[in-house]
Amino acid sequence: MSAKWMTAMAVACALAVTAHAKPPTQSADAALAAKMVGTWINPPDSADYEGVPSREIYYADGTYLYYEYEDKACQKLVSSTASRWYVSEGALFTDFPEGNRLKDQIISMQGKKVVLRSAEDNLTYHRIKSAGCPTDLPAPTARR
Repeated sequence: MSAKWMTAMAVACALAVTAHAKPPTQSADAALAAKMVGTWINPPDSADYEGVPSREIYYADGTYLYYEYEDKACQKLVSSTASRWYVSEGALFTDFPEGNRLKDQIISMQGKKVVLRSAEDNLTYHRIKSAGCPTDLPAPTARR
C-alpha cells in the first residue's frame, strides 16, 4: 500500500466518524436540566391537552410534581403525583414510584416554551413556563 492511499483511507475514516451526529454532552444536558427547573403548564393549544388544567413542577433536586385540577380556576385539586426527573442525551426522563419511566426528546427550548416528543407514541407537544393557572393564558386562535 502506498503512503498516499493510506493517508486517503485515514482521512475518509476520520470524516465518516465525525459525520455522525454526536449526542449532547453532559454540559448540554446540565444546561437543559437547569432550564427545566420551574413550573410548567399544559396550554390549551398543546397537542396533548385534554381540557383538564394541570401544572408540572421540576425541582433542581430531581423531584417532579404533577397537579391536575377539576376546575378552570385551578382551585379544586383532583390528583397529584410525585416522581423523579433528569435529562440525559437531550431527553427528559421521568421515573415514577411504581417503576414506569417516560422519555421525551427535547426538541427545542426557547424562552418560556419547551417542545417535547414522546418516545412512547411519537406525539410532539409543548409546555409553557408559568406560575399561573393554565386557564390564565389567552385562548388559542383559530387555525385556518
